Amino acid sequence: MRRHHRHHEGYKHPHKKHRLKKKLLFRIFFTFMLTAVLIIGGLGWLVHSLKPDHGLSPVAEKNAIFYLSSLQQKLNSSLSEKGIEDLYKDLNLYARVEGFESLADQKNLPTFNEIEKEDEHYSPKVVLGKHHEYFFAELKGASPRTAWFVSAKEIPRGFAFPFVAVAGFIFLILIMSFLTIRWMMSPIKVLMTGVKRISMGDLKYRIKTRQGGEFQVLGEAFNNMADGLEKMVAAKEQLLRDVSHELRSPLTRVGVAVDLLKDEAIKGSIKDDLKKMEELVAEILESYRLREGASSLKKSSTDLTELVTHVVEDYKDSAPGVVLKNPEDVSIVIDPMQVERVLRNLLENAIKYAKPQSVPIVVTLIKEKDGCVLRVKDDGVGIAEKDLAHIFEPFYRADAARSPGKSGFGLGLAIAKTIVEAHGGHIFATSQLGQGAEFTIHLPFE
Repeated sequence: MRRHHRHHEGYKHPHKKHRLKKKLLFRIFFTFMLTAVLIIGGLGWLVHSLKPDHGLSPVAEKNAIFYLSSLQQKLNSSLSEKGIEDLYKDLNLYARVEGFESLADQKNLPTFNEIEKEDEHYSPKVVLGKHHEYFFAELKGASPRTAWFVSAKEIPRGFAFPFVAVAGFIFLILIMSFLTIRWMMSPIKVLMTGVKRISMGDLKYRIKTRQGGEFQVLGEAFNNMADGLEKMVAAKEQLLRDVSHELRSPLTRVGVAVDLLKDEAIKGSIKDDLKKMEELVAEILESYRLREGASSLKKSSTDLTELVTHVVEDYKDSAPGVVLKNPEDVSIVIDPMQVERVLRNLLENAIKYAKPQSVPIVVTLIKEKDGCVLRVKDDGVGIAEKDLAHIFEPFYRADAARSPGKSGFGLGLAIAKTIVEAHGGHIFATSQLGQGAEFTIHLPFE
């Protein structure tokens, strides 16, 4: 049964809790700062790798001169249009050679004037740069004058390695940061699950966290709180159960003594009060018995349609009347006496809170794939929104909001909810004040 507990054993060291919060915030802040530094460093490395310093190092310049001199020697060894075209095929390099410029013009290669304008001035001995889609290099003073070109589209993929590596490195940093923060914050999900389970009435639930430090302390504090709540509620329930048991004997003796009274008016009044007290004690004890769950039920295969029809028949003459609308054939394994008790409770409440002009209460029974749905709908005084969330709590009464002067113990709906949940089902209500209420019960086949 869903329960709401407002009192709990608070944490005894609020200053420690404040320190834990500051430590957690510091760790998150430090993680993000470290991530930012690594990303900025990676971007700087990327920019540096794609654009070298203004000026080649002596080693790079020496190697560039050696490579271009080798190309020049190979070109001079077969200086002809055919030799230049063979270089195209062998090396995938294009060349503008002084004296054979018509061949370069056919390839739409940049002119010597154009590459001079695009020279990056990295070296006094080598012309380097990019013109449109071509990267170019020229060894100054070579004879004949020759500029070598390579299309940006034909650069091997290996040259893109610095960019891919840095981009991958940044992506890896982001993934690792996300996983680290997720790991740091994972105990919060465990705490939220614990809070939800406790709020639903599962006071035996305890949280477990594999992390140490702050969250370990919070987990232990949460479990200590749950221990205190469970003990407090168990003591309260035990007290109420013991008191209810002990009240039976004196009530019986009082009833016997009342029978000896001669004043019939006083006798009748006292007997009415005693009857209400006996009913209250019986409902309290029954409520605790049903909390044992399915083990307290006496289940059997039941024709639910016949059961509902029989109950509705008993109330059809009670104003404003009860009608069963298009019931479907449903056979289900339930405790028929307890389910009948739930239905009678809902019908009696609907009758109790009906308005003088109310139409008959409508009962529907629908068969679904995994179970059946039983609904009781009325157009009585309704339930206020502030009361709707609490109507299934023991001893909660919203009489003043629904219909002044109506009496009750506030246990009927609580017992109904316990019975339905013991069957593995659930019950809920929808309502608006002044527009009636609808109670829905779902009972599973298994």
